Amino acid sequence: MNENLEGFYWKVGDNEWRLQISFSNNQKAHVLESFSSWSVAGEGNDPKENKNIKIFSKKFKNHSELEVFITELKSNNNISLKEV
Repeated sequence: MNENLEGFYWKVGDNEWRLQISFSNNQKAHVLESFSSWSVAGEGNDPKENKNIKIFSKKFKNHSELEVFITELKSNNNISLKEV
């Protein structure tokens, strides 16, 4: 995959997190595979940038478990994520 993915994540409840990621059509399978353990909380598109948008949701035992997931995701998948 040549294109980097960009996304944001934020806390919504007791150890529940949301993650929004934008991706092109040719990245869809990779994104769905990378977040297969997450629930889809929303989706849309950005017609100006020709990108799909998915918002995923997942509960973690604690913040450290989330940090491990984010670190592995960044290092293995060309994904740039920022906490907001």
